[in-house]
Parts: sequence; C-alpha cells; structure tokens
Amino acid sequence: MLALTELRGNFKIILLGLYLCLLSGCEHLGFYNQAVTGHLGIMLSSQPVSTVLDDPQTPKALRQQLQLSEKILQHAETRLLLDVGSKYARYVQLPGDYVVWNVFAAQPLQMQARTWCYPIAGCAPYRGYYAKEDALAFAQKYQRLGFETYVGGVSAYSTLGWFNDPILSSFIDYSPLSLARLLFHELAHSKVWVPGSAAFNESFASFVGRQGALEWSQSVKLDKPLAYKRWLGQSAQWRIFKDFALRSKADLAAIYADKERGPRAIMLTRQKYLAHIQVCYQENRESLGGGRYDKLMSDHFNNAFLVSLGTYEDYLPAFQQLFDRVKGNWAEFYVEVAQLAELPTLERQSALAQLVQSAANGPEMDESGEQQVAANADNNNAKQVQCQALSDHGLD
Repeated sequence: MLALTELRGNFKIILLGLYLCLLSGCEHLGFYNQAVTGHLGIMLSSQPVSTVLDDPQTPKALRQQLQLSEKILQHAETRLLLDVGSKYARYVQLPGDYVVWNVFAAQPLQMQARTWCYPIAGCAPYRGYYAKEDALAFAQKYQRLGFETYVGGVSAYSTLGWFNDPILSSFIDYSPLSLARLLFHELAHSKVWVPGSAAFNESFASFVGRQGALEWSQSVKLDKPLAYKRWLGQSAQWRIFKDFALRSKADLAAIYADKERGPRAIMLTRQKYLAHIQVCYQENRESLGGGRYDKLMSDHFNNAFLVSLGTYEDYLPAFQQLFDRVKGNWAEFYVEVAQLAELPTLERQSALAQLVQSAANGPEMDESGEQQVAANADNNNAKQVQCQALSDHGLD
C-alpha cells in the first residue's frame, strides 16, 4: 500500500488537475487530463530507491547507478545548495526511452515558435504529452493549420517543487557526468523559476547543471579535468551540429525579415536556401555526426525544429558572468539570480543582454569548461563547419 504522504501527493495531483480545469474553463480539458493522469501514472508506478537497492533481483548496473545518483544528490544539497529534500528518492521503470514528448510549431515564413500558456509554469514554446501518439496527433492538427511542426522526446522534466520528482529509467543509465548535469539542471528549476521566461529558466538551469558537473567531477575520484574533457568530447558532435543548425536558423530569419520582396519571393528564397543547406550538410557529413543526424535533416529540418534550439543556452554567458562576479560562491550567485528574476521582463532582458555583452568582451570558452563565457550562445564553435555564403549560390 502507498504511504500516507504518497496518498497526499497523489491527491495533490488530482486537486491540481481540477484547479487547472477551473482556470481554463475546461477548454483544454483533454490536455490537462493527460498531463495529470500521466504524472499520476508515473508516481503510482514508482517505488522507493531504497527498495530497489535492497532487491536482490535488481541488475548490478542499475544498483550502481542508483547509488551514484544518491552521491550526486548529496553533492547537490551540500555543495550546490540545491533543495533536494525527498526529490529523486523514488525510481520508475518506463516502457520507453522518453517520459514526455514535446511539440513545437512555427509558421513557414516566421522564425518564431507558437507558444502555449499554463496557469503555473507560464508560457512556453512547446506543449508536452506523455504519449507519443497524442503528441503526433497534436502536431498533425497544427500542420493542417499551416504550421511546420517538430516532435522531440524528453528524458526528464521538473514539476518545479510541486511534487517529489522521481528518478526515471530514461536517464538513470547516463554517464556519471551527464547524470550529474541532468539532476543539477532539474533541481535548479525548483530554486529559481520565472513563469513564461523559457530562455531565462533553461539557461540558468543549464549553467547550474554544467558548472555543478564540473565541480562534482573535481570532488570525486574521477580523472578530474581529464574526465570533464572526455565528457565534453562525447557531446562535441551535437555541439557542432547544433551550431550548424543555429546558423541556418539565423540565415532563415534574415530571409524572412526581408518583407520588401513579398511572400512568394521569400518562399522561393527559403526553398533554395534549404536545398543549399542540405548540400552543405552532405559535404560536411563526417564533421556533423557522421550520419547521426541524417533522418533529422531529411524529415525534420524546418522552422519548428530550429526554434526548439537555442532556448537552453541563450543566456548561458550571462549566468557565467554572475558566477564569476561572486567568485564561485553559490549562495551569493542564487541571490543575484533571484534579483534578476524579480525584475520586470524588459529590465531583466536588458540586464541579461548587458551581461552577455560583457561576456563577449572577456575570454572565450576553453576545452576544460572552466571558462564558459562566449560572445553569443548561438555562435559557439562557429568556425568548425563553414558553408559557402548564400551569395555564392545566387540565393540573395
């Protein structure tokens, strides 16, 4: 039987569902129903990590990863000053590789995400579903409305402190540093959250995850800086491909901004550019993942996919600047971040832009990860893959 505290937690989920329904007038009852029942289903299928560890049938690899997660969480609470409490004290074996599927949508001639607003989290440039088929059906609805869509799987999410998030099978087998970064990232969401500001929230959490993983690697018996370098190297292919995609995003945004040419001319230029970028991808295929992203390029390289990028690191240099200013003192860092969070939207954006500019005038990111500032998160590693200019292909 579930413990009393667990029953209270499940009752809280039901109350939250009723609350959301009342606020929305049940207009989006189907969406909130799947969100509430999806999370409730996960919690009902969870079991205490201690039970899994005590079970002799638990695979050795899973036991080791759960023990590792406990050490990471202890570091999060004692060194990074994150609020762990009873979070990640339960484990869930999911039926698939992802826990949630996010849907992104954008108009064909606009590099701007469709946003959806929620009573607690605020507005976000995506809508999440626990079942892939529900996500695909929602994406198809927007395709019929003339939008381009992209559906991406998510390994973890945060309930922003409303519930005690569990450890999921979708991420428990991550490498030590990747697991640490993910747990620190998700815990950071409960520390500071600004409703409706995805770039701020995700950049802050990404910084905490990355910096926390670096410090954790230096506190345990890994190969210290070498382990961190290897970890960065493992994700190098994605970083290079992401930069390639972000520069394509910037080029397309510039094409769409040229309103003097009219929609038909803009659409033609867009089509030529997309063909051009496919050629560039093939020419640089080995540098861009060696075929790892072939399906994404052939099936999903559209505005919706491109607007899904960038959010997680748009303001990463700004948070690095703040961290450097307080000389790596986490308590003071959170105070600075909280003060930013309390500013009106335009003032906060201005302050973040100034911090990013300050970072641009400082040292660039090195491979050890200890200097994480850069001129603009969208342009990191821009020199690694170069395509011919649009004018070389008669596209301007």
